[in-house]
Amino acid sequence: MIASEPVSIVVVGAGLIGPRHAQHIKEHKNARLFGIVDPSAIGRKVAEDYNTDYFDSISAMINHCDNQGIAYPHGAVVATPNATHIRVAAELASHGIHLLVEKPLSSRAEESEALKRYCAEKNVHLLVGHHRRFNPFIIETKKHLQTLGTIVALQGTWTLCKPDDYFLASPWRTSNESGGGTLLINLVHDIDILQYLFGPVERVYAEVLQKQRDHYPEADEGAALTLRFVSGVCGTFVCCDSVTSPFNFESGTGENPNIPFHEQLEGFYRVYGTNGTLSVPDMHLYHQQHTLEKTWNQPVIRERVSPHPEVLRSKHPFDLQLDHFLNVINGSESPLCTAEDGIQAQLCINAVMNSIKTGLPQTIPSTSSIHPDYKALNI
Repeated sequence: MIASEPVSIVVVGAGLIGPRHAQHIKEHKNARLFGIVDPSAIGRKVAEDYNTDYFDSISAMINHCDNQGIAYPHGAVVATPNATHIRVAAELASHGIHLLVEKPLSSRAEESEALKRYCAEKNVHLLVGHHRRFNPFIIETKKHLQTLGTIVALQGTWTLCKPDDYFLASPWRTSNESGGGTLLINLVHDIDILQYLFGPVERVYAEVLQKQRDHYPEADEGAALTLRFVSGVCGTFVCCDSVTSPFNFESGTGENPNIPFHEQLEGFYRVYGTNGTLSVPDMHLYHQQHTLEKTWNQPVIRERVSPHPEVLRSKHPFDLQLDHFLNVINGSESPLCTAEDGIQAQLCINAVMNSIKTGLPQTIPSTSSIHPDYKALNI
């Protein structure tokens, strides 16, 4: 790849997230949208909308390149249904195409471990699409954690109500077995962020929430969790996609154009430390730095410790993630969210599921204990 040459990226999957990636690639000065891969008529329409090539399969794209003497794309964004991530990514990796795979890598850690090792064998860089690591609100949060002293506890929520057409558009979302349900689709985002901020989770206990959508009996609607991190930090988290609420990452950061921004939202995360408490996304620090006596006898001061939320919203995490992916492809940066990170989040979600099934707390296994399932790669 010539240094001045735009990095060509193909988007595989034209569902909810794929077109968003295509839009950001199309608008990036250092990237070129190679095409859209999707077997559906929707995929063809998305390709037309973005004035790019359309392929109904990866093999069709590879054959086109071979027949026309065209170089394969430098990278690919895998935004297919969750259950297909591993085999789609492996097929692309077999041709030396670098990968940004949407979360979760898989519902099975053994499959993800196999993909991790296969990519290493093929010298393919693998970035897991936990794009919230690139969100300016999270960047600011991580920067200010050191001001809190010893972090003791945290609270978090991701609660809203999904419309029925969300499920009708992609029926795989209606079953946990096919990668659906809010724990696999949504909670995994927050688990990754919490582990990015506070280190790995050691133990989790979960209670499943009562269902409101009886017409989708195979998909969970969320859970209430208690978490203990290896660092000693403890926390609670509520995840639910069937309640009326603005207390979620998207409403608080304006990240998703389909979910209205709630500009006055405070505290979908609260981090409690010995020197203060940080509220996210409003980025208010509650502290007593004006006195040596940090007790209930002294007033607590509220102070904003970052640029105004409107300033933070001006930088889109998909753009920042794409900047990083381009640098990962050209070798100037290592993946900020590795396959190992993706597996760690996945193991935690699996533990949540097992806790719900057994009614017992679950210890998160070490990633080093995972044996690869190469059959899942389908190569």
